[in-house]
Amino acid sequence: MVPSKREIPVVQVAQPASSGLPPEFRHLLEWLGTGLERMEGIEDERTREEVFALLEGVDILHRQGLGRLLDLVTDLGGSGLAERVSQDPVVRTLLEMYDLPEADERTQVERALEGVYPYFKSHGGKLEVLGVEEGRVRVRLSGSCEGCPGTATTLERVVEEALREGFPGFRELVAEEPPPPATGRPIQLGRKPQRRPRWVSVGRLEDLEPGEIRALRPEGTALLLVRLDGEVYAYRNGCPPGSALALHLGRLEGSTLVCPWHGCRYDVRTGKREDDGEGGLAALPVAVGDGEIKVAVGVEEVEPG
Repeated sequence: MVPSKREIPVVQVAQPASSGLPPEFRHLLEWLGTGLERMEGIEDERTREEVFALLEGVDILHRQGLGRLLDLVTDLGGSGLAERVSQDPVVRTLLEMYDLPEADERTQVERALEGVYPYFKSHGGKLEVLGVEEGRVRVRLSGSCEGCPGTATTLERVVEEALREGFPGFRELVAEEPPPPATGRPIQLGRKPQRRPRWVSVGRLEDLEPGEIRALRPEGTALLLVRLDGEVYAYRNGCPPGSALALHLGRLEGSTLVCPWHGCRYDVRTGKREDDGEGGLAALPVAVGDGEIKVAVGVEEVEPG
């Protein structure tokens, strides 16, 4: 008896995140992806089930063969040789399609947070992964806009969203406090101004509809606001960031913001690219209090007391 289609774990052929693929290989992946979609439309149920059963057999053969091949390469040349082999864009893409090699939890977490580190750096912050154990991720968030209302919560939320998306075994995020500063009094060679975020009111929460993308220009800064699942996100309005091509003309597909000019796809919760492109959106800290939305559009100097 032929197994039903829903029981067949056929690999999904889609455009992986690997870069450096030859154009002809990209086109082949796209063709294979659309081919699988067309197979879903086969009207004869038995023929459709037999086709997917055949694909399942190919999938199992490839997965087992590639896994054993990686084991042989590692036995012959160690993990270094296996890593060198997987650096080839085509080989890496094929391995990624079958989730090979299986990375340890720490590596999976680091990969999931690749798009988050630049976000922290852009706000003068630092993200450290302290440990991963059975899906429980311990991190330290430090130096990020200290004293800003809502900022710590915003940054922690960005990390959690990235882990939920990119780390399949994620269970819990534990954000530990940064160590206290040294108690010794530093030698001051003059009074230097301190810096703090400059918060600007951009509207009321009730005026921003769920799923709405709104373009604003507070103090000459072109940005866009997006409200999704009760949260508000702010990004510089351009694709790529700094471009005159306005991103607010795009559309939302679930949590994905699609650029109207290039078709670039961004996770609106993190600003991270979802396709194979490089870079991400330039995020701005958001704070909501008493129904008022504020965005940090820059910094201002404050003389120390």
